[in-house]
Amino acid sequence: MTVESPSPTDEFADDTQTAERASEAIKVMVTALDTMVSADGVLIAPGVSPRVFPIAYGWFAAVVRNSQLIALAHHHGLRHECAANARLILQHTLALQWLVEGGEPAAAAVEDAQHRQMHALIKEVVDTKWPVPAGLEVPSGSPPPKKGRLAEDFENFKHMCQLYDGGPQLYVPYKLTSSNAHPSYTGAMAYLVPDTGQLSTTAVTDTYAHLIDSTRCLIQAGHAFAPLLADTAVADAVGEAERTLGMQFGLWQRLP
Repeated sequence: MTVESPSPTDEFADDTQTAERASEAIKVMVTALDTMVSADGVLIAPGVSPRVFPIAYGWFAAVVRNSQLIALAHHHGLRHECAANARLILQHTLALQWLVEGGEPAAAAVEDAQHRQMHALIKEVVDTKWPVPAGLEVPSGSPPPKKGRLAEDFENFKHMCQLYDGGPQLYVPYKLTSSNAHPSYTGAMAYLVPDTGQLSTTAVTDTYAHLIDSTRCLIQAGHAFAPLLADTAVADAVGEAERTLGMQFGLWQRLP
């Protein structure tokens, strides 16, 4: 796997031309996902854990589709409104790399976290006297204990970022976009014109950062996911997306 540190997105001009290239690069990866799944079965590379692959695929697909959503939003004049999706893409991209590097132990940590969340959900349902929804699988026994570094890394994104050289740079934009993913004063003020206080029907911004940064993350997610496949279709698409965007990226380098 590639372990080169990625080039910073701020090497791109934050302009319409870069945004258009980013949108085209996203289209390349969307086509790769559609083609991969519509083919006669996905060929998984030898030695890839059947426990890891479904999680990795799901996260990769989530990155692709949320990137597609951001491109569509930008096409309709909605930029700032993509902040929560950009945040999701950033977190899923690093988690995907972490999962692929960690193998089955990392997949086990993800599964255990899901079991704990399901136990907590059922308790909430019972405590609030909600009827158990049809089809909801009620977990049996006790939830698995949260223990070990992998569990902490998966459930605390700041910890996960600290595993990588330059990783704290990822946590800053993740934290910044929190105010747009949850009710906040900052999120509210985005709909007022600076200086005048005039109301706006869309958030006031002149940046394409969410689109450009998400495209970089999408390419990195492709780099992380491609080695799990027996063919090179996704890897080839990643290369095409890089050429379309105009820059090559690698994965984050894991600290010793």
